[in-house]
Amino acid sequence: MYRSELLKLRTTKAAWIVAAVAWIGMIAVQALTVALPRLVDSLGTGSSDLPPDVAAELIPDLTALVDLGSPALQRSILDLLALGPGSSNVGLTVMAMLVLGALIATTDLRTGGIVPTALITPSRPRILAAKAAAGATTAVIIGVGLIVLTALGLFVAITITPGAELSLSPGEVLGIWGRGLAVLVLFTWLGQAIGTLIRGQVATLITVGALIIAEPILRGIVSFIGGGGSAITDWLPLGLGSLASVGPGAGMLAGPASLGALGGLAALAAWVLVLGFGGLQTFRRRDLA
Repeated sequence: MYRSELLKLRTTKAAWIVAAVAWIGMIAVQALTVALPRLVDSLGTGSSDLPPDVAAELIPDLTALVDLGSPALQRSILDLLALGPGSSNVGLTVMAMLVLGALIATTDLRTGGIVPTALITPSRPRILAAKAAAGATTAVIIGVGLIVLTALGLFVAITITPGAELSLSPGEVLGIWGRGLAVLVLFTWLGQAIGTLIRGQVATLITVGALIIAEPILRGIVSFIGGGGSAITDWLPLGLGSLASVGPGAGMLAGPASLGALGGLAALAAWVLVLGFGGLQTFRRRDLA
């Protein structure tokens, strides 16, 4: 079953497109991050349209924010979710993983391929487990490519910045990458759980798109109304993934800092377990045809 699911992914365009979107998105974010110091410098040289007094006030803060030698920005460069420094948006990597999971769950239902699969393997939990394992394998493969791109981006950033050096320990670097891989797998499983619950491919993709768009908007609205205090929106899955990947201070989208990175990872896993259990019960009870 596992090898069969991997074969489906390897021989369809969808998985390759998802991987390409994740990798291209990472390249774009890395290029922008590396270029940010020069963009800020151009603001301070008088070549911009900013009034001199405004530029004098903004440039020091912006320069500190885009310092490629700072630990915070180096963590951002190594982030496999490709959120960018201080981002409050959802990265293309997150979108790609959710869509990958949704496609894994719904493609066989859409094409009718789930029927012969169930005849060969009557155990429906085993079918879902095989799909989850294939999705995790694909997510890790995509993640390894992202690790290579982040390592290259950090190398370029340090090389072109005078006096800059690696500000993170090897253990911290490996921790960011390891948690990042786990988050990619969890987002893939989250997309699969949503797809298993909804069943319809178009409806699932719309739901995933709504989650991607709605969570940052909802978080911003609640933060504005509540004056930035802790709220239930801190426990939504996309923010927890951001927190788990880089840790507290990862941006406006991150979950409650009190959890820490590992706590964010555990909370995201809880989302996956709850929705996955619901999807399993739905898959076991409904007709496949």
